[in-house]
Amino acid sequence: MTAVEQPPATEVEVGNRVAGYVVLAVATAGAGAVAVVHPEAAYFVTGLLASAGVRKAHGWVIARRNSADEAEPVDLVAVLRDLAAGGKHVRLTQLQVAAGLPDTKAVRALLDEAGIPVRTGVRAGGKNGPGVHHDDVPPLPAPESDTSSGGCLCSSTANTNANKGQPNAVREGLSVEAIGQAGSVIRDPAERRAYTV
Repeated sequence: MTAVEQPPATEVEVGNRVAGYVVLAVATAGAGAVAVVHPEAAYFVTGLLASAGVRKAHGWVIARRNSADEAEPVDLVAVLRDLAAGGKHVRLTQLQVAAGLPDTKAVRALLDEAGIPVRTGVRAGGKNGPGVHHDDVPPLPAPESDTSSGGCLCSSTANTNANKGQPNAVREGLSVEAIGQAGSVIRDPAERRAYTV
């Protein structure tokens, strides 16, 4: 590993540092004088500084926690479909909150990666802003295997049962008819009731 050589500090930079130290020393002396004359003011300022420190620490902890959560993958398209259900537009800020992303820049990057266009103005949730129009939301992927035959199976067809002509005879076995969309009708020959849809 090579050391990077720093250029020598100019007189202006040295003067700026010295001026900064002088201002810091004067401010510290002034704060000490105020603390001696008005101790209650010192308590007030100390409380303000402590609360600001707690806020900074809390923000730092949240940022660290969010950076640890960023490692988890987010299915932004699925979140977008959920928010756009019913033909609704989705603003980037809504998508950011629902997906748990740190900012809208990350949302834009993921949308660009997925090939989903972002429009400059959509109305959603009573507000206008950049977002995804409901026409641009990608549809759900088609199922891998389509079991539907494309036609209606409303009427029964001839089957190969040997006991077809005997109405009171005991019939054996169940018959299964596919009705599409992975559905089926199971007919029990022992059942005497008939239903019509």
